[in-house]
Amino acid sequence: MPHAAVVSVVPVLSDAAVVSGGAVADTVNVGERTLHNELAARRAARARAQAVERRRPAWLRQAATVGADAIALAFSAFVAVWAVEALEAAPLAGRLLSAFPGAAVPSLWLLLALTPVWVVMLYVFGLYREPGRSIGGATSLEALSGLSALTAGSWLVFIGMILVDGATAPVSALIAFWLAAVVVVPLGRWVARATVWSRPAFVERTLIVGAGDVGHTLAAKIANHPEYRLEVVGFIDDGEPRPNGKGPDVPMLGTLADLEELIARHELDRVIVAFSQGRHPEFLQLVRLCADHGVKVNIVPRFFEVVSSQAGVDDVEGIPLLDVGHVELSRFNMGVKRAFDVVVGGLGMLVALPVFAVIAVLIKLDSPGPVFFRQERMGRGGRTFQMYKFRSMTDGADKRRHELDEHNEYSGPMFKMKEDPRITRLGAWLRRLSIDEAPQIFNVVKGDMSLVGPRPLWVEEAKQCRGWTQKRLDITPGITGLWQVTGRSDIPFDEMVKLDYLYVTGWSLGWDLKLLLQTVPAVLGRRGAY
Repeated sequence: MPHAAVVSVVPVLSDAAVVSGGAVADTVNVGERTLHNELAARRAARARAQAVERRRPAWLRQAATVGADAIALAFSAFVAVWAVEALEAAPLAGRLLSAFPGAAVPSLWLLLALTPVWVVMLYVFGLYREPGRSIGGATSLEALSGLSALTAGSWLVFIGMILVDGATAPVSALIAFWLAAVVVVPLGRWVARATVWSRPAFVERTLIVGAGDVGHTLAAKIANHPEYRLEVVGFIDDGEPRPNGKGPDVPMLGTLADLEELIARHELDRVIVAFSQGRHPEFLQLVRLCADHGVKVNIVPRFFEVVSSQAGVDDVEGIPLLDVGHVELSRFNMGVKRAFDVVVGGLGMLVALPVFAVIAVLIKLDSPGPVFFRQERMGRGGRTFQMYKFRSMTDGADKRRHELDEHNEYSGPMFKMKEDPRITRLGAWLRRLSIDEAPQIFNVVKGDMSLVGPRPLWVEEAKQCRGWTQKRLDITPGITGLWQVTGRSDIPFDEMVKLDYLYVTGWSLGWDLKLLLQTVPAVLGRRGAY
């Protein structure tokens, strides 16, 4: 079996940056008094940064997350004890609970007293690092990490209970607590982000270093995602800034030499380096200056068009290498993906069938025509198939598309129109919640589609893909994917095929799970759904 080529990207550095010497280490011969003054100034700057830290959005997010977790854990304790007492009266559940004869009422106070233990376990598993570090304050794998933390904590508490109380330990309440907590804790965090985090104090004031095409593109993407909770206050660059095109109106604030003054004046929380025209030593000084002031720094990597968020990082004597090696889409890998689709998709279809029946009746009552809309799409290897959707337009709407071509609001060969007159009253609601795409689960079970994958294009749209963009045909199209969770109809066609390329070349089952989790807030947010 041929091996897939592995490509490593090394950040572009000047020769001086990789050679040991005074220029790199910023070391010079100084007197003892001068060195003492510099160290004192650095300690004073660090003290000022620590004083400001508690007013920064990162600290507020972490504090709010700890508070939400504590409330959720306490609520889970009440739910656990109530559930045990209620289920003791049920015949089957009572026999199961009789295996754990511990008293239910004392276990309430025990579970409440153990709340700090659960919080510590969440901290140990890094559940309070992401709210303060990452853009948006959360990751899609947070629920899985929380499950691991709560499970590990439950086992530790279980061992302690057995050692202390033996056979009288309230194990039944502990089991009920674990079942409640794995649901209530993520839900509590979501409520906290939707309410407390929406306040202006939780928004990070951000500066973009680099006023070129990449910088302006980044500013536009941030403006389109309020859930990132970033406010771009301006650009700095050493070269001539470029016009911002269709992006937001963000001012030019100065050069790299003005950074320290801008940190204080605009109370910056984050700096993003996006291909500035500054020199390498100035970038190093920029990063160190931000670290001294407690400002987070993000760097857009070179060749970001082919570097996905799943790229690994290797190290060669302090030089980081981004691993963008392409995944080999072997039969085994595709077999694993197909097995996942069959199991999860099959269970999802069985659960959704009663809901589908209700929606079918509503569609029939709303407007004349069939319940399902079928359309030919291009799948893996260029094979065509009939894709199913709930009909959200008037019957025969596809024949009227050319009449509305001049109203197309989408760049590229695809057709999108926010106020499409062909959409029915019920269809508008189905589209806002993406329910119209739910019947694609039938395509998943049949094998035409996958739960996660590139967007299935119309045949005519797919013909517009040439060269490297045809890589998207190497894998089965999906109900959801990078395009859907990133912005859906708000993403231009050329950027959509780039996202598909990144997905195909970086596929993993873990990434599929991550994208499925990200689909839930994307659907609830309704951005780009029309």
